[in-house]
Order: sequence, then C-alpha cells, then structure tokens
Amino acid sequence: MGISYCVYKQFLKYKIKIMETTKFLKSRSAGMILFMGLIAWSCTSDQLGLPEIPGLPEQKFIGSDQCAVCHSDIYNSFLTTGHPYILSEANGGNAPDYPYTQLDHLPEGYAWNDISYVIGGYNWKANYIDANGFIITGDDAEWNFETEAAVSFHPSIAPGTKMYDCGRCHTTGWVSVADGGNTDLDGMDGEFFAAGVQCEQCHGMGAIHEYTRSKDDIQVDASSAFCGTCHSRDDNSITAMDGFIHNYQQHTEMVAAGHGALNCVDCHNPHKTNKGGETGGIINDCSACHSDITNGANHRGVADCITCHMPYASKSAVSRTKYQADIMTHIFKINTAADGQMFNEDGTVANGESGVTLDFVCYRCHKDPNGEGGSEDFPSTSKKTMEELSAYATGYHDE
Repeated sequence: MGISYCVYKQFLKYKIKIMETTKFLKSRSAGMILFMGLIAWSCTSDQLGLPEIPGLPEQKFIGSDQCAVCHSDIYNSFLTTGHPYILSEANGGNAPDYPYTQLDHLPEGYAWNDISYVIGGYNWKANYIDANGFIITGDDAEWNFETEAAVSFHPSIAPGTKMYDCGRCHTTGWVSVADGGNTDLDGMDGEFFAAGVQCEQCHGMGAIHEYTRSKDDIQVDASSAFCGTCHSRDDNSITAMDGFIHNYQQHTEMVAAGHGALNCVDCHNPHKTNKGGETGGIINDCSACHSDITNGANHRGVADCITCHMPYASKSAVSRTKYQADIMTHIFKINTAADGQMFNEDGTVANGESGVTLDFVCYRCHKDPNGEGGSEDFPSTSKKTMEELSAYATGYHDE
C-alpha cells in the first residue's frame, strides 16, 4: 500500500481538528508541518487500521434510470424519442406504454400474457414476440398505425419458428448466442441487458462513469458512422423492396449522395423529438449550409427544401401511393433526368449516387399521366410527364 493514501487519510482526519482550533486556523504552517510529519512517518494502512484504497468498480451496465439521476432533463426528453421503444417488454399481461401511440391490436389467437416483447410501436408499426421468444408470423401479425389496420408478416413462415435475431440494433447490450450469449427463450438468438436502445447502447457501460463522474469515462461518438452501425443495412448499397428503399438506411443514403462529411448530430439532437408537439429534435436545416440557394418561383409558399429533397421514398409500414411511402429519404440529391432509374433491374438496390428520381420527388404532389400519385393536400395539382418535370427541374435553382 502506498504512502500517499495513508498520508491523505490522516491529513483529512486531522484537518477537522485543525479547522476547529483557532490557533491552527491562523497558522498556515501548522497544516503543512502536520502533513510533512505524516510523510516522514511513512505509515501503512495496516499500521493505522485504515481500509484498502477503493479501486474503480467493475465496468458494467447500470441502466438508464441511473443515468437519469444526474441527467434528468436529457433522460426525460430522450424518453419521447423512438430509440427506447424499438423493443419493449410487455407489461405483465398489458401492452407496453408509448408516448404517442396506444397499441390495442393483438394477432388472432394471442392474449397479452402470450407476448413477451413488442418490436416497434412508437410511430409506424408493431410486431410481436411470443412467450418463447419467436417473432409472431401470420396474416395479421403486424399492426400499422397510419392505416389502423393489421397486415401480414411472413405468413409463409410457421408461427413459433421465426427467430428473433434483431437485437444488435433493437436492444442494449446484445450478445448473440454465437458470441456466447445465453437465453431462456428458445426463439431469442441472444441475450441483452435492456430492451430498446437505451443510454448505454450509444454511450457504453456506465458503472465507471457513475463512480468518477468524469467525461473521460463515458463514450461520446458523434460520427455519422457510429449512427450508421444501425442506420444502414449494407455497408456498400442501399437495399430496396417493393418499389421503395428499405427503412433505416439514412447513413448509407447520405454517404452515397455526397453528404458523407455531415454527421447526423449536425442536424438532429438524438435526445429530442419533434413529434407530439415537442421541439428541438431538428437543430439545423438546409439553409445552415445552403443559404445562397432559393426556392423556385412556382413553389414558394407551397414546398420547402425537404419537400423535394427528402421525399417519402423509403418504406417502414405503408405505401401511400405508387410514389410515396412513409419514411423520408436522406439521399437529398435529385436526379433530374426524365429517364432516371432509381433501382437496379430486380428492384433490390437503390442508386443513391445518382440521386432520387423525379417520380418520387414530383409525383408526391403532381400526378403522372395515368392519374397516379399526388396528395390529398393538393387535389388540384396538374398531371405531368417525366419529360415535362425534367425540363422544369433542370436548372431549377437558377431561376
């Protein structure tokens, strides 16, 4: 045991007596004399009957509730975002609680006592995990909030056979069975500390930080690549299906279309949302970098930057029209060619490098020559061919 701890403890012990005595308070040299005397004493903790120096605690998860003790404001706003609810435990025979939705639907033949977890439920859709850890499949196994309707989810897969292997992005502290994780649920392909993306999924285990209170002992990675560990499906391509981009590929989209230098937190506060009347989720808009670009004359007051540059080309739960799903893309770049192709031949990969094609951009409001597309918000918008749209979109910001 080093001398420093012994001296320090003895100094603290006698400092109280010093402070209580006016004579010593008036003499700065008294404390120093005592301190130097203790060093000369070269005591050990055993000789003094003092405890061992407490070491750092074992690094482990402590849970978001413990984070909230010091970071209550951040924690409370974080609870309004979607991250904590990407996987939620059923509450003892009841649906999980969500800030903006209420989940009343259950697949046919199931009661809440048969459900262990719900996947999603925050905004777009909800899927269910049975009591044995398998994802429930069938004709009504998914609930879509926008349409308030149940839809099929892998109906060709027999119930009780689809493994849950989504924990890397849906839980905190996921360890797959292949990596040594243990689970009591046959259908769960791993174990985890907590359901949903909680504080420590992004910031790392918090036990040491809770002890030291040091910023050096907690993880803060503001890079878009870090967000991309979950907000991407393939490192090299943007996957697609049924005429739309797969959801949650924002990082891959940004990189593909030339915004790779941006970090997600340049525009988003990950601890806040803009849903339900909340504010602060978006901290920057396009004008922060593109203040010199103006809207076209015919669209002023009707459309803003994101109307055209972030069309609903990605799908989570529903497709509203042939050209509009329910997730805004983060490709930003627009392909103004009349014959632009968004997807490869079999529709499984989107071409983010060339940009979002005009059908997704313009047929959000306009209708195609067959009358498809458009929006209930703009029922009187005209029909346009791709050639007409291309002619107008080319050099649009030069007006």
